[in-house]
Amino acid sequence: MALLPITPPAGIIKNGTEYSNKGSWVDSNLIRFQNGFLRPLGGWNRFKETPLVGTPIGMYSYKTNNGKSVIAIGTREKVYVQYNNTWYDITPAGYANDVQTSPLGYGAYDYNVEDYGDARSQSGLDFDTKSFSFNNWGEYLVFCSGSDGKIYQWRPDAGSGSPDSVGLQIANSPISNAAILVTNERHLLALGSGGDPRSVAWSSREANTVWTPASTNTAGSLNITSGGQILGAVKWQSDVIIFTDVGINQMYYSGSPFVYGMQDAGDSCQTISIRSVVKAGNKLFWMGENGFFMFDGSVKQLPCSVHDFVFDDINQVYRKVSCGGHNSNFNEIIWFFPTDDSKTPNKYVIFNYVEGVWSVGEMARSCWMDQGITDLPLSCAPTGEVYEHEGTTLFNSDGLGDSVPFAVTAPVELGSGNNITQINHIITDEKSTNVSALTLSMKGKFAPNGPETDFGSFSFDSSDGYTDCRVNSRQIQLTIKGKTNQDFQIGEIRADVRERGRR
Repeated sequence: MALLPITPPAGIIKNGTEYSNKGSWVDSNLIRFQNGFLRPLGGWNRFKETPLVGTPIGMYSYKTNNGKSVIAIGTREKVYVQYNNTWYDITPAGYANDVQTSPLGYGAYDYNVEDYGDARSQSGLDFDTKSFSFNNWGEYLVFCSGSDGKIYQWRPDAGSGSPDSVGLQIANSPISNAAILVTNERHLLALGSGGDPRSVAWSSREANTVWTPASTNTAGSLNITSGGQILGAVKWQSDVIIFTDVGINQMYYSGSPFVYGMQDAGDSCQTISIRSVVKAGNKLFWMGENGFFMFDGSVKQLPCSVHDFVFDDINQVYRKVSCGGHNSNFNEIIWFFPTDDSKTPNKYVIFNYVEGVWSVGEMARSCWMDQGITDLPLSCAPTGEVYEHEGTTLFNSDGLGDSVPFAVTAPVELGSGNNITQINHIITDEKSTNVSALTLSMKGKFAPNGPETDFGSFSFDSSDGYTDCRVNSRQIQLTIKGKTNQDFQIGEIRADVRERGRR
C-alpha cells in the first residue's frame, strides 16, 4: 500500500488550463483558507429587519462622546443612520440621488434594439455610479455623495438630546464635490471641489464653515499633480492618499504657510472604483482595471492566481459598482464585482494577505464594513438588506438557497507514465463540530481531454478513519462539499494508491 497525499496546497488557481494547474484547487464557493486549512465561511443574519430603500453603496461607523454607536449607510436613493439602536432616514431636503444620474434613460441603448418610447432595459453607456464618503467631525457625522456634490452634517444631539431629523448642508462649504475627508489635523477636505475634478480644498482647522483662505486661518486649496480626475481619498498614516482615474497622489501636511503639499505616488494603477479601496493596518489594497494593487509607501501589484476569474467575466459597463472590505479576524480582503449581465456585484474573491492565497465564490454584496464599532462585520446586499457576518454557520443564512461550501481540484495525477492506478481507501484528515461534515466526490480521466468517469461520492463518516472506494484512473478530480450547519477544516487527505499497469 502506498499512501499518496491528494489534498492540494492552500489557495485557488483559476488562471490557465485545468491540467496546467494539476494538483491545485481550481474552484470554490463559500470557503476560505486559514492557516493552510480549508474551512467554510461564516454565515450571516439580518442586522436590520426590513431592507433599506435603494442599493447601499457606502458604510461608516463611529462612537459619539457618550459611547453610543453611529452606523451610517448611503444608498443610491437615501441616507440612513442607526443611532442608539434606532434607524433614521436622514436624507437631506433637495438631495440629488445617484438614481437620477443613471444612464438608463430613453436613448441609452443601441439604436433600433428596443421599442421607441420605452425606457431601456439596459445601457450601452458607461455606468459611472457615484460613491458616498462619510467621516466624523468630532461626534458629528459629515457626508457627501458624488451625485449630489454638497457637504452635509448630522448631529446625534441637536441640542435637545434628540438627533437631527435630516442632514443639513454645512454653511459656506463648496458644492459639486466628488468626496470629503477629515484629516488628522482636523481640516475638512472637499475633493473635486467646486466641480473642478483636480482640485482639493480644505476648511480652516477646527472650523468646517470657514473655507475662504485668509492670513488668520488655515483654509486653502491645491490641485493634484497628475492628470485625470479625483475619485476619492483614504487616510494613510499621517498622509492622505488621493485616488484618481490614472493613479494615486499623496497629500501631506507641511505646516505654514501652505498647510498641505502634494506629490505623485503612483501611475497606471488606477482603481476600478473608489469603493474597492480597502485599508488594512498600514496598507491599502484595491482592485484595478486589470489587476489588484497594494500601497505600503509604494505601489505594488499583487500576484493574483484568480485574475482570469475576475477580469475575463466582469461586466465592463457596470464594473464601477465593484466594492471591497476588510475582514480583520481572518486577515482577509474581500472584493465583490458584477459578472456577465449583472448590474450589481454578484461574485467575490478573497485575498488572505498574511498567507498570500485566494479563494472565490458567489455572493451579492454592494458594500462591506469591518468589525470594530460593531461586534461583527456588516455588509449590504444590492436589494437593501443589511447583514452581520461570521456570527453563525451558513445554515439558514438569508438568500443562501441550496448553496453549500465546496472546493474543486484540478486533475490530481495518481501515477507516472502510462500506468493506471487504483484507489481502494481514502484516509481522512478533517475536523468538524459534530458528525462528519464532508462529502468527497471523484471523477477520473485517462487523458486531459479524454472522456470522464464519475466514480460517485463518499461520506467521511467511518469510525476507523478509512473510507472504502474503488477508483481506477490515471488522474482524478476531487470535489469536497461541506454541510452548512457545521464548521469544519480539512487537513491532508491521503489515498491508498496501487499501480495496475496500462489497462
